[in-house]
Amino acid sequence: MIAHQVASLGLEYGTVVPMHYLNRDGFAKAVSVASPLFTSFEESRILGEATRRAIDESGERVAIIASGSLSHRLWPNKKLGPEAWTSVASEFNRQVDLRVLELWQSRRYREFLDMLPDYATKCNGEGGMADTIMLFAALGWYDYRGAAEQLCDYFPSSGSGQVNVEFHVEA
Repeated sequence: MIAHQVASLGLEYGTVVPMHYLNRDGFAKAVSVASPLFTSFEESRILGEATRRAIDESGERVAIIASGSLSHRLWPNKKLGPEAWTSVASEFNRQVDLRVLELWQSRRYREFLDMLPDYATKCNGEGGMADTIMLFAALGWYDYRGAAEQLCDYFPSSGSGQVNVEFHVEA
C-alpha cells in the first residue's frame, strides 16, 4: 500500500503504517477505504456491511485494520503547550472513552452500538466516527460476539483519546 507519491511526506495514519511494516514484500492484497468527509451514520454502516459481504463472498482470510480515535476534541491552538499533547481536552470525553472500553471488555457491544450515535456527536468523533461504524458493521453489528483485546493503555494525544484494540473473530 502506498499512502502517497510525495517523498517529502512521512507515513501517516494507523492503517497505512502497519501495512508499510507488515506488508513490505507485498504478499497481502490491500484495499484502502476512506470514508467520505461528510458521510452519514447510515452510509458508514452500509459501507461496513458491504465490506463484510465482500469478505464473506471472497472466501479469503482477511484482516481489517481501522484507524480512528475515541473522543476527538483537539485542544485549540491558543491552549497548545506541552501538557496539551499528553492530556484529553475534555474530562467528559475521557470518562465516556473509559466507559466505552469497559463495554468492549465485557462484550456489551449492543449497549455500545446503541450509544454510538450520541458518542460520535457529543464526544467529537473524528469524521463522525465513520471508521468505528464501518468496523462494527463489518464485524456483524449486534451479532458480533468476539473478544475485544486492548493492546495498550488508553492514552491522550493532542486532546483526543487513543487506544489500540484487536477485535477477535472466529475462523
